[in-house]
Amino acid sequence: MLGFSDAWIFAGFILAFFSALFCIIYGVINWHKGSSEKDGDYREEVRWEKEEIDLIEKLP
Repeated sequence: MLGFSDAWIFAGFILAFFSALFCIIYGVINWHKGSSEKDGDYREEVRWEKEEIDLIEKLP
């Protein structure tokens, strides 16, 4: 069987190949999903940064 000593080794190679192929196809299909920011997402981060700066300034 193509020089493989065992059928399980051959199965491992085949499964690795199909796994890589699946990952590539999945990545291409979902390339830009979730990349758009919703309104208000950055506002929450700005508020957290301001709170963090206020806390750091209050430290002795």
